Amino acid sequence: MDEIKYNYIVVDGLKLHVAEIGSESSPAVLFLYGFPEIWYTWRHQMIAVANAGFRAITPDYRGYGLSDVPAEPEKTSFVDLVKDTASILNYLAISKVFVIGKDFGAMVGYTFALFYPEKVAGVATLGVPFMSPDALKGHESLPEGFYMRRWLEPGRAEADFGRFDAKTVVKNIYILFSKSEIPIASENQEIMDLVDPTTPLPSWFTEEDLSIFGALYARSGFQTALQVPYRAFLEKSESPPTSPKVEAPALFIMGEKDMVLKFPGMEEYLKSGEVKKYVPNLEIVYVPEGSHFHTYIEVDGLKLHVAEIGSESSPAVVFLHGFPEIWYTWRHQMIAVANAGFRAIAPDYRGYGLSDVPAEPEKTSFVDLVKDTASILNSLAISKVFVIGKDFGAMVAYTFALFYPDKAAGVITLGVPFMPPGSPKHHRTLPEGFYIRRWQEPGRAEADFGRLDAKTVVKNIYILFSKSEIPIAPENQEIMDLVNPSTPLPSWFTEEDLSIYGDLYSKSGFQTALQFPGMEEYLKSGEVKKYVPNLEIVYLPEGSHFVHEQFPHKVNQLLLDFLHSNKF
Repeated sequence: MDEIKYNYIVVDGLKLHVAEIGSESSPAVLFLYGFPEIWYTWRHQMIAVANAGFRAITPDYRGYGLSDVPAEPEKTSFVDLVKDTASILNYLAISKVFVIGKDFGAMVGYTFALFYPEKVAGVATLGVPFMSPDALKGHESLPEGFYMRRWLEPGRAEADFGRFDAKTVVKNIYILFSKSEIPIASENQEIMDLVDPTTPLPSWFTEEDLSIFGALYARSGFQTALQVPYRAFLEKSESPPTSPKVEAPALFIMGEKDMVLKFPGMEEYLKSGEVKKYVPNLEIVYVPEGSHFHTYIEVDGLKLHVAEIGSESSPAVVFLHGFPEIWYTWRHQMIAVANAGFRAIAPDYRGYGLSDVPAEPEKTSFVDLVKDTASILNSLAISKVFVIGKDFGAMVAYTFALFYPDKAAGVITLGVPFMPPGSPKHHRTLPEGFYIRRWQEPGRAEADFGRLDAKTVVKNIYILFSKSEIPIAPENQEIMDLVNPSTPLPSWFTEEDLSIYGDLYSKSGFQTALQFPGMEEYLKSGEVKKYVPNLEIVYLPEGSHFVHEQFPHKVNQLLLDFLHSNKF
């Protein structure tokens, strides 16, 4: 995220923090977040829209994040946030903008569109649609313990939150709001008490993310956040000069497991088309399971983490990663195949990522990973699957196809072909300093890696494996020493990606990973087709070992072509 720029703009005597990325001459996209968020919640989308040729802008509202807290936060209104937004855009000389809002940011976005229709090129919201005046009263039919009703009561949430540090409050709210059930406390219970302290964070929200959110809420406090949105919901405020109708093109994205869909009247309001009385040019998209759905499946006493996306009734595709990877390496491909009508599943192997580390990682075998994969598919009631493997995941994939030929609809591998018995011994013709030979020596890699933190180890391996030359160290050097500390990451692998990998390898360690791990002649002579007769080989020019992350669109298209032509 180094390319994101930060600025402060003074509005009504308050310094408002603004993050942005992209060319000033590009069409502008304004991102507005909800609670308990900050500008950082939009980091993925900011980078994506900037890479697509737009200018992404995300302010922190007054009283949130790195912006100043107003002198009387309890008097803050939605209209204040709307006018702050207009002032920021005026300061940046932006006359027209796409507005994207999430949670109550959707309400700020739509109110902005009503006050300043000439400035709005389009509106997209996530989780919360345009809310008619009547729709806002729906929460009154929910029990007294409904979180919004509790937080409307001055002092109630302050006392509840005040028992914890800001980081714990944010953690608890993320856990609660990530469920499909509406948070409702019993009479003798507060909202924070609904969370068991041992409950882990959602797997897509890292400890690093939590630290960033926690530090900024420790700075700002929760006073403004409790006023807007919650206590300002039903307050009378300045009305827009036009009727409550937004004529701009609009998109609403709703996860089918989003708890907001269970608010009284919400599903009827959306699915009956009533919302289109106010937003006539609205398109609604429902995302099955919300987005990435993460679960744990127990196999041999180990909890194995599984990420998936797509309909359970669609043909299944299982993605098997390599080293130094985790399920996240397949994020581009999972979304692409799900959008194309498949069900994408990516497990973390035992000892990797968010899965449990076995008691004796040094005894883990390829067959363990193959049988784990079969157990996961059985647990998900999947009888046939396309198997996609990268790096040593290719060997897991082909071994799975040999053990369970009736379950494999097709096999795709990246970077590593089918390896017949004896072929792994080819590396013995390479020098002693060849990375695989070094890492096969018990204790050697552990000592090498142990000099550095996990994040640096992953960074170094990504740099080494992205080159076209085989990593070979001289006698007096270790593999990690082959990387100059000033060498940047490959351009397609971000600091954010690295943080995610680093955090998870800090959790799992490298012990299980180190238990694993004439090629051109083998491939180009056709010898490989003795073992895989229906094999098609595609070479991607300039493609590195991480080609699926380097050229995701090209790889996605190749995968989809194969999947569609062999669909069962």
